[in-house]
Amino acid sequence: MKDNLNANDTFKLALENHKNNNIQIALDLYKQVLKIDPDSIDALNNLGIIFNQLGKYQKAISFYQKAIKINPNFTQAHRNLTVIFFKLGEFENSYNHHVKFLQLKSKGIVSNAELKNVIPMLVNKLQKQNQVPTFFDNAALSQLTEKSNSNVDYCDIFEKGQLSKKNRFISYSERTKKYSESISTNQLFSGLPFLVSQGVHSVISWKGIPLFKTTFDLSIYSMILQEVKPEVIVELGSGLGSSAIWLADTAAALGLDTHVYSFDLKKPLLNHKRVTFVEYDLNETDKLSKLPCWKNFTGKKIIIEDAHVNLKNILNLFDTILKKDDYLIIEDSVLKQDIISDFSIEKESKYKLDQFFLDFFGVNITCCINSIFKCY
Repeated sequence: MKDNLNANDTFKLALENHKNNNIQIALDLYKQVLKIDPDSIDALNNLGIIFNQLGKYQKAISFYQKAIKINPNFTQAHRNLTVIFFKLGEFENSYNHHVKFLQLKSKGIVSNAELKNVIPMLVNKLQKQNQVPTFFDNAALSQLTEKSNSNVDYCDIFEKGQLSKKNRFISYSERTKKYSESISTNQLFSGLPFLVSQGVHSVISWKGIPLFKTTFDLSIYSMILQEVKPEVIVELGSGLGSSAIWLADTAAALGLDTHVYSFDLKKPLLNHKRVTFVEYDLNETDKLSKLPCWKNFTGKKIIIEDAHVNLKNILNLFDTILKKDDYLIIEDSVLKQDIISDFSIEKESKYKLDQFFLDFFGVNITCCINSIFKCY
């Protein structure tokens, strides 16, 4: 009993000196603790911390490993080995200890997700990000380590997002079976967070012109442009014209030679060398008609429907020129789902939904609900 008391008192003194940055005194005292109690995992761990501070990484690792040998479930040593192995470029060792740390810390956590799958995926994501977490990563980590008081199941959201990335392309019918709720609620979130995404005191603008796109969709479009590298974008529904100009400018900033053709009943009074605005009544479109500039719609294409008229005929018309790896995007699609469903199911082998973009910010956090298609 006396030895244990001496060990405890010595450890407290060592810890006090450690906190006051009296490193050498703390080091000597921790070693004294180990002479009294060789199985003191806290002393071993803190010696590892000191040698890590001194840049003596291998000695630090040896002390952490001794602590884990005594107690394989000692979370703090696993956490410290995660950090030091990553610093040394030993990524597999870092990965293994990080997974173990989160597995131990998450015992008893309630989640709809399969944590045995979530934890390795999250650790792998963090390594790819050079161990710099996003805001959402931090929320998931807090849930796993019981630091979060939120009722939100971040791990479930993360798992669904990773599955959308892994199982990226899916038919419309498969996706709507997977998310069987009504379309109006088939989003990770709606309400105020989505309503404010175009701006509150002012609307998002481009070159001084209101843009009327959500922050989510602007980010998604920029990523689509990077990946698809279109030669032509056809926009059906010009509005004030800022959307077409933003698309052209963003493509140019990415080093692409992309031309945008934008159609509307009323032609915007704007000029841009990479945009052709065309005054045209899309209600006149049918499968046999050809829009002005039709002969220019060649090469890699993105077709964006944002006109909200005559959708069935427009889809059937553009189906005749959409080729492999082209994209078809239908905006503000909540009330268009019946037409989209009929069209995509009839041509299921040609059109697959791209869940990478649909669920980038969570399930259907876009104005293009279940309506970002890649052509096959």
